[in-house]
Amino acid sequence: MDASVKSSESGDSSSAFKPDESLVQVLVQSLAFSRNATIKGLYYTGNYNADLAAAWIMDNQEKPDLDSPLQEDAADSDDSEEDYFPEGVDFYKMVFVVNSELNMGVGKIAAQAAHAALGLHRILLENPQKFGQMLMSWEQFGETKIVVKGDNSTQLMDLTSKAEGLELPNYLVHDAGKTQIAAGSVTVLGIMGKIDVVDNVTGSLKLL
Repeated sequence: MDASVKSSESGDSSSAFKPDESLVQVLVQSLAFSRNATIKGLYYTGNYNADLAAAWIMDNQEKPDLDSPLQEDAADSDDSEEDYFPEGVDFYKMVFVVNSELNMGVGKIAAQAAHAALGLHRILLENPQKFGQMLMSWEQFGETKIVVKGDNSTQLMDLTSKAEGLELPNYLVHDAGKTQIAAGSVTVLGIMGKIDVVDNVTGSLKLL
């Protein structure tokens, strides 16, 4: 039997989608998505970035077949998935770096991350000429938000300087000292920008 025919009949086609296994590992182990959902997220977002795939998965949680295996023929004919992330569009994300040395409780971290998100969002709204396109694209394509671990206040300050050097909007939260930690403590740094540019600042940090 001809080798190409055998390959086709067995479903082992060289053109079959091959997800980036390093991205699969991040999404499955760190974010607890199923492998099938992860592969679909990567398939529909170009196998490019874990953040984009995660955004797609979250946007499609209601799909009954989300956790079923990818059927490429069906996927290619599904008009609802076309241009989910069209070419030529810049993709953005917010990253929140939590100061781990403070040993904040879960609720405290959530509140401080919310402060950072609101502060960062205000900066974007107050500078529409500079950040309007960034905000619009972020809102249109998943509003990607990632929370990572920072070592200490010194590191958060250093990351702030790096973000400012790259002209990335950022917001550093100093706690009011009403609960758990001392007033003025540096708790969370929020940064926003193009995914690859933000990764130059926070890409080495682990997910919280």
